[in-house]
Amino acid sequence: MAAHRSGPLKQQNKAHKGGRHRGRGSAQRDGKGRLALKILSKKVRKELSRVDQRHRANQLRKQKKEAVLAEKRQLGSKDGPLHQVLVVPLHERISLPEAFRLLQDKDTGTVHVNEWGSTHSFMLLCPRLKHRWFFTSARPGDLHTVLDMAKVADTIIFLLDPLEGWDSTGDYCLSCLFAQGLPTYNTQQEAEVLLRQLANQKQQHLAFRDRRAYLFAHAADFVPSEENNLVGTLKISGYVRGQTLNVNSLLHIVGQGDFQMEQIDAPMDPFPLNPRVIKSQKDPGMAMEICAPDAVADMEEDLKVLMKADPDKQESLQTEVIPDPMEGEQTWPTEEELSEANDFLKKSSKVVKKVPKGTSNYQAEWILDEDGESGGEDEYDDIEHGDFIEEESQDEGSEKEEEEEYETMTMGESVHDDLDDENVDDEAEEKMLEKYKQERLQEMFPDEVDTPRDVAARIRFQKYRGLKSFRTSPWDPKENLPQDYARIFQFQNFTNIRKRIFKEIEEKDVEGAEVGWYVTLHVSKVPVSVYEYFKRGAPLIAFSLLPHEQKMSVLNMVVSRHSGNTEPVKAKEELIFHCGFRRFRASPLFSQHTAADKHKFQRFLTADVALVVTVYGPITFPPASVLLFKQNSNGMHSLIATGSLLSVDPDRMVIKRVVLSGHPFKIFTKMAVVRYMFFNREDVLWFKPVELRTKWGRRGHIKEPLGTHGHMKCSFDGKLKSQDTVLMNLYKRVFPKWTYDPCVPEPVPWMKSEISLAVPEVDME
Repeated sequence: MAAHRSGPLKQQNKAHKGGRHRGRGSAQRDGKGRLALKILSKKVRKELSRVDQRHRANQLRKQKKEAVLAEKRQLGSKDGPLHQVLVVPLHERISLPEAFRLLQDKDTGTVHVNEWGSTHSFMLLCPRLKHRWFFTSARPGDLHTVLDMAKVADTIIFLLDPLEGWDSTGDYCLSCLFAQGLPTYNTQQEAEVLLRQLANQKQQHLAFRDRRAYLFAHAADFVPSEENNLVGTLKISGYVRGQTLNVNSLLHIVGQGDFQMEQIDAPMDPFPLNPRVIKSQKDPGMAMEICAPDAVADMEEDLKVLMKADPDKQESLQTEVIPDPMEGEQTWPTEEELSEANDFLKKSSKVVKKVPKGTSNYQAEWILDEDGESGGEDEYDDIEHGDFIEEESQDEGSEKEEEEEYETMTMGESVHDDLDDENVDDEAEEKMLEKYKQERLQEMFPDEVDTPRDVAARIRFQKYRGLKSFRTSPWDPKENLPQDYARIFQFQNFTNIRKRIFKEIEEKDVEGAEVGWYVTLHVSKVPVSVYEYFKRGAPLIAFSLLPHEQKMSVLNMVVSRHSGNTEPVKAKEELIFHCGFRRFRASPLFSQHTAADKHKFQRFLTADVALVVTVYGPITFPPASVLLFKQNSNGMHSLIATGSLLSVDPDRMVIKRVVLSGHPFKIFTKMAVVRYMFFNREDVLWFKPVELRTKWGRRGHIKEPLGTHGHMKCSFDGKLKSQDTVLMNLYKRVFPKWTYDPCVPEPVPWMKSEISLAVPEVDME
């Protein structure tokens, strides 16, 4: 008699709940080891009434409003730094002198024109508006000058053409400026309204400069040293901005490097809002105004030394660790480990199976343990005597030479149709065509490589290893580090150090020149080329470094491909970086942006997803914007990617994957003979522990080699299809190249006639 089973409509009663009469044991069992929180937060939150909450909100709103007003009043005032305005024309037909003539009205205020260099700049002192401006300009064609001056500008004014707006050069300049980060910009055309708007506008904050002191040089002088005329003391004069400037901190001159300061002087402000009036002792009714030229002459009288560097407190210029070759880790195995390995090799793995009478050893190997099915008795003779069924293969030598077809896309008005073959660099064209081919192959067959025939695979891929799971398999970040890692610095906890430094900045614990002071910095051991660079009209911009920012480490940056550039960019190519206030050259690695502990290496900078760029470089505390440029063969710099600084972490592992492919030659139920993955018996035995997979989702492993030509018998979790491909994943950790160079060559200015892209069409069929 069958037992009764309740159906789906059986009534389900609620379980009894103990309520508050539960015992301590049942409560602990339900909690599963979790402990109750004693304190919800560090700060005890006091319950406020609705009236107190409204009053507190009003106080916070009032404090924020007062802070914004105080910032507006300080910038450009008599006690604050000059309001620095960068004027950028976005069209070649725009005349800068005409635009400056509208602002240089004598009725508005006093104008002081700077004569140094080829750039147009002037000071405007307006007592009526109680404001001081410093107007400077930069052409969009001089890209690095525009970007460097935008890093320290308080306001940027873009001049547009009334008919066309901006041209292609201006559009490219706008793309770079928006990627780096813009301060406040304005589009008012009337001069009077523009000045009033500039005086009252709210300032946009840039994170990488708000926490550092920086200075735009209005004057400079060079005093050569006694031993060498090529090196000496550089005197930089300007207004302190951002934060308080300490003489013991290091100073970074953009595009030149890091230097130490000897002392900070406080000369008289050469551009006071209200000129100082000196009354004559002989004639009290006679007064004299001191203007900028008189202020320069009178500077020596009012010169006052603010601070001198203390050798005990001064930051060191050491950027690298001097490695000691005797401190290398000894990884040679011990005698116990060697004996255990020998014992393991001596053990023979014999498996007892029940087989029919007359079965040979080879036939017994094909009998599976689970279902006992065999793959056929007549297969051994075919394999032993080499009677293989050859597949049709295409002759590699019969490939036709591919021809390049170019489609020229010209941006701008002027078109050069008279270019002939003499101006084409054949070698550069061949390299670019090869890059396009490699990028297309990488998209079609990710990470697949051909097993070499002339070199054994166990030698060619001896640095690689197999992983059971790329996501969960362990990998020690301190294993097999390169020699360059002995030269870099690493923090035990980078996040905590960054928080501590930023907290000290917020608490204003630094002593030195306050924001708004006009100072002269004595920078020691500076090459004379820096002063000559400034005399040619280039801007001289200096940033103070936070602690540890002169030391070398590994920088990780998240970037996205710029839509205006489609040329393939391969990993480890030399690129130009704008990282925050720094500019340098380096050869980066590309990797996936994931939350795992291992990140797969990318051979090319892809356009669809964000990638992480890894380079050797000086430590920079985020946040900081990142721009990547590539120098073309004609000397021009092309923007290829934009992003931000992610972290400073040498332990971030970038793992390169190679995929070896083989083809199933004979297929049985769950067994198959695979060929063309290896070409000798020793390689099959070497890679036997590595797991196999197929493109159709099967997984398996190597059972044993067959013959001496690299054929192998493999077992899978299901039957293979004849059109499937057997793959083996191998991994190794890769590191960037040490090619850091703080000196970046000046690019060729962008010209409208030169902005044309020749894109080769590559046929991969």
